[in-house]
Amino acid sequence: MRRRWVLAAVVALPAAFVGWIAWTVFTALTADPMTQVEAASCEDAMRYADQDGLPKGAQDAKCTVRAWLDTEYRARFTITRTDLDAWLKEAYPGTRLTSEYCSGTPVDVCAHIDLHPEAEGGAMAVDLTVQYGEDSTAVVDFSAYDV
Repeated sequence: MRRRWVLAAVVALPAAFVGWIAWTVFTALTADPMTQVEAASCEDAMRYADQDGLPKGAQDAKCTVRAWLDTEYRARFTITRTDLDAWLKEAYPGTRLTSEYCSGTPVDVCAHIDLHPEAEGGAMAVDLTVQYGEDSTAVVDFSAYDV
């Protein structure tokens, strides 16, 4: 009887170890942690790019974070065009919104801002896309990331 237990242990232990290795490799190859988006506070999203919060007049804000090796915060909000222009002038002087290099979802204008030096919050760059609405409003997608 004792012999059976020893034989079972000798077979089970390596089998469990091989199974664990196979499971680890499978999940590492099939899971993409950067697709795991979580809700985040908009204060954290803006602080990541050294901003004191959402721009004055921003409404209906929704913010998310994706983090693994890299970190990306996104904020989407509605704002008047006047408030957007004032915020950009103060937060990122010299930023020019243009339609020249915009890609992805339908947008009217966009901008890429390299942060030199990088933000104390961790961001190295910011991308903005703007879709103009009716009544002088704008829907802004703000993306701050570290790579």
